[in-house]
Amino acid sequence: MVKLSSLGDVVHSLPAAIDMQTALPGIQIDWVVEEGFAPLLRLCPAVERVITCRLRAWRKAWWSAQTRMQWRAFVQELQAHSYDAVIDLQGL
Repeated sequence: MVKLSSLGDVVHSLPAAIDMQTALPGIQIDWVVEEGFAPLLRLCPAVERVITCRLRAWRKAWWSAQTRMQWRAFVQELQAHSYDAVIDLQGL
């Protein structure tokens, strides 16, 4: 699941993860979220893995070596797993 933007959006999206786990027992849900919201998602038993990103910070310094290094690490983490589906709850 991808839901990055704000705390309220993340909170309102949590029932979707819980409903998916109820409807599809054994499903593994990984969630991509802004770094600051990761602790909340780690409390949700329906979420197996929380993958953090720093899009807000990266946008402010997209040209820096540190941003490029963090971006590469983020992409490598995503590529390390094979996903059957990706759900974008942002819809933008």
